[in-house]
Amino acid sequence: MGKVADRPWIRKSAVAFAIAAAAFARITSAAEDGGAPEPRPGPPLIYASPPRIADEVPACSFVVPVCVKTAKSTPGQNVLFAIDAAERAWRMLTGVLGLPPPDVDPQTLAYDVYLTNDAPHGTFLAARDIRSRIDRARAFSVVDARMRAGCIAEGAIARELARAILFRVAPATDEATAAAQTSALAELVVPCAGAMAADAVDAFQRRPERAVADALAGDPSAWPGASSPGGPLETLFARGASLFWSRIDWAYGKSPGSIISATWALSPTMTESGARFWNDKPDKFDVLRVSFKGALSTRSTVHDLFLDSAIARAFIGAADDGIHAPESRTFGDAGRLPLDWEIPWPDKPRRIAPRTPVFPTGASYLVVKREGAKPGARLRVEIEWEEHALFRWAFVKLDAQGHELGRVVIGAPERATEAQSTLVDLDGVDRVLIVGANVGDPAYAFDPDDEIWESHAWLLTLAEE
Repeated sequence: MGKVADRPWIRKSAVAFAIAAAAFARITSAAEDGGAPEPRPGPPLIYASPPRIADEVPACSFVVPVCVKTAKSTPGQNVLFAIDAAERAWRMLTGVLGLPPPDVDPQTLAYDVYLTNDAPHGTFLAARDIRSRIDRARAFSVVDARMRAGCIAEGAIARELARAILFRVAPATDEATAAAQTSALAELVVPCAGAMAADAVDAFQRRPERAVADALAGDPSAWPGASSPGGPLETLFARGASLFWSRIDWAYGKSPGSIISATWALSPTMTESGARFWNDKPDKFDVLRVSFKGALSTRSTVHDLFLDSAIARAFIGAADDGIHAPESRTFGDAGRLPLDWEIPWPDKPRRIAPRTPVFPTGASYLVVKREGAKPGARLRVEIEWEEHALFRWAFVKLDAQGHELGRVVIGAPERATEAQSTLVDLDGVDRVLIVGANVGDPAYAFDPDDEIWESHAWLLTLAEE
């Protein structure tokens, strides 16, 4: 197999920032020199066997190389719907979005989808391509045989097919990021499925302090032989984190899905034969860190991207103001964030701590009401936070309808543990939204494969000037 950069689908995954090619060259320089990247842990490398189905009957598409395998007792209309949904998803993912097809079974020359109720649902690793110089794998999918025709079922098939493609091009991707990115792509393929994912959005939005790639959010119960530290809520959180990737893609991508496909293209990995874990290096956040360096402003970093995403997260669903995430309005109140604090105008100094400490890539949200302030009054803010964390802060001015009127971002050196600013020109402002994003430990780049992340707290002092 040729180099990653030689594959046609990668050339189609153009993104808004012009430095993507340079990012790829820098990340893969070790591979070009003949050596593998520095080994780093990744998700478990566990092979799975297809489920055994009594009286199995295959039904294959005449349009794309997909076969649906199920029991004779499965209603025929369910089988026909699964084939039809797989055909549409295949054409959208490999045609409109320009992704490569998943690797097929070498015996049947088709991708296998199993309809059964007697096995965990999801997409699982079947085999690695040992001929490839970089990681490449083949998978199979298991979906619910009881599914009825509709947006939810069609979206589920699109998500699993996207996951199979990810196994082919970047199989070392951590489980939480894989769930989030494939859910985001499924929402592009089946828009009505995204509109019906309010439960996943609610699970993600209710815990803004958690990392967007929380390692516990990937439902390890779906891994054969693995124990599960989480439950259905954790799976919903991972899928709801598609908001993070959808926002970046919507705001900075040249075409739908281009940011996500670019992170796949620019993160080739090399895992030794017989390894117990994938070597997930470079990971998707390495791509963001290199690609967004200087992309938002002259000296911007991925920290600015994390803060921008945290701000946009406050305008999901019913809170949308028409400029941050207009397509999320269908989520309604499920998209609203819980606030750490909502306080009146501080006529005397107040000190506030978070209700919950914040993990890397998570954020805290506070609202200061302008009612009762004197004309021309200014808001003085002094912030301290714990060591081994870097917080980036922004003040967002809102009108009575919740529309953003402007924002002020507080800059801070990487190893700073405090910041201060005075907010002026508040006449006509109804309230001020304060967003504090934990962008990670300054000494270490954020790694989605870390088993444990440290959460950190802050102390904020507010006063009128």
